[in-house]
Amino acid sequence: MNKWKASFFVILALLIATNVFWLYTTIDAGVTYTYQQVTLDEKSKAVGMLGALVVKGGQQYTKKDILHILRQLNKDAFIVEEANLIDVEGVQFIFVNGKLVEVKG
Repeated sequence: MNKWKASFFVILALLIATNVFWLYTTIDAGVTYTYQQVTLDEKSKAVGMLGALVVKGGQQYTKKDILHILRQLNKDAFIVEEANLIDVEGVQFIFVNGKLVEVKG
């Protein structure tokens, strides 16, 4: 058998193997991304439900009360206080006239 024929079949086998590898990798990345997106959607819905629950249960509290509770729960948290907003590590508590009206995550 000629050297070039042997080389051709070895290279052909390597080409097929690498194409199968890249096909598997692409499909795996697509499936992983889909599962991550579904999980993110579920978490967003859960945060929305918990936010609505917090708003219903926390309407009697003022902005100062909520800020005090948040500082007691996590002393090391990065808390940003603005005019009608308290932002705690990406969770926003929105106030109107000093009363809690919405929680966004």
